[in-house]
Amino acid sequence: MKACLGFDELLGAGQPQIGEMERLGALETKPDQPDAAAAFSRQVRILEGILVQNYGVAATLARKADDLQEVAEIWSRMGLFCQAALQSLARLKEKHPHGAAPELYDLALDYKLACDKRHRGVLEEIACQKTELPKGLFPEMK
Repeated sequence: MKACLGFDELLGAGQPQIGEMERLGALETKPDQPDAAAAFSRQVRILEGILVQNYGVAATLARKADDLQEVAEIWSRMGLFCQAALQSLARLKEKHPHGAAPELYDLALDYKLACDKRHRGVLEEIACQKTELPKGLFPEMK
């Protein structure tokens, strides 16, 4: 049996973890529920692992891609995943300033900026390949 998991499926598998982090972060922590804060912190760490893993997979796939369009798509999709995490974390880092949410927000922002930089670079490379060289720039070969 040959099982194959695509990058979109991998990114999609991380989406419920973002939702779970939001759910746990939205719960009011009460002194009689000490496990609520621990559950939120655990979920933040789970999402951190997913973010790091997905970024590593994106880098590996980009290196092995057959064409630049595919590379651009990989970095675009990874950037969207980072953006989804950032949107959730932006709301939660204020509510949980002493937990791991602010640190994960910073990490997700670093990854998002890196994805955007790589995406822009690939788009520039694609545009450069389509640019015609000016006539007379190089001596004509006979």
